[in-house]
Amino acid sequence: MERLNAIVTECGIEPEKINLEITETEQATEMETFRANVFALQNQGFTFSLDDYGTGYSNLEILYRLPFHIAKIDKSLLWGAFENPKAMITLDSTIKLAKNLGLKIVVEGVETKEHFNKMVELGCEYLQGYYFSKPIEKEKFMQYLREFS
Repeated sequence: MERLNAIVTECGIEPEKINLEITETEQATEMETFRANVFALQNQGFTFSLDDYGTGYSNLEILYRLPFHIAKIDKSLLWGAFENPKAMITLDSTIKLAKNLGLKIVVEGVETKEHFNKMVELGCEYLQGYYFSKPIEKEKFMQYLREFS
C-alpha cells in the first residue's frame, strides 16, 4: 500500500482515477491483511474491480464483503454459456446478481457477433475481447486514439 501511494504521489495521479483489478485467487490468501488494505485504499479514493469472476475461488460473499465497483466475468463463463443451457442460466444470474449489488459488469472473452448480441441483451455495460480487437502495439493504439477521439 505504501508503494502504491508513493507511485501515485510521484506521478501526480489522483487515486480516484485508478481502478485496481484483484483476481479471486489473489484475495483468497491472507484475507484479513487483504481486506484492511482494500478498505484503506478505498478510503483514499482508489476503486476496485474483481477480475476473473466465475473461476478459481468464486465466492458470492466476496461480491458484497469488499468494495468492488466492477465485476469482470471470466471468459470461461461466457464460452460455457454457448455450449450448455445451464451455463447460460448461470451467466445470466451472475450478471443480474452483480447488477443488483450495484456493480458494473465487464464480460471478458467476447469473440463473436453472437457473444456480443447476447451480452448486450443481458445488459452488460462493458465487453472485452477479440471481437473488438486483438492486442495491438502501442504505436497503433496511439494512432487509433488520435483518429477516433
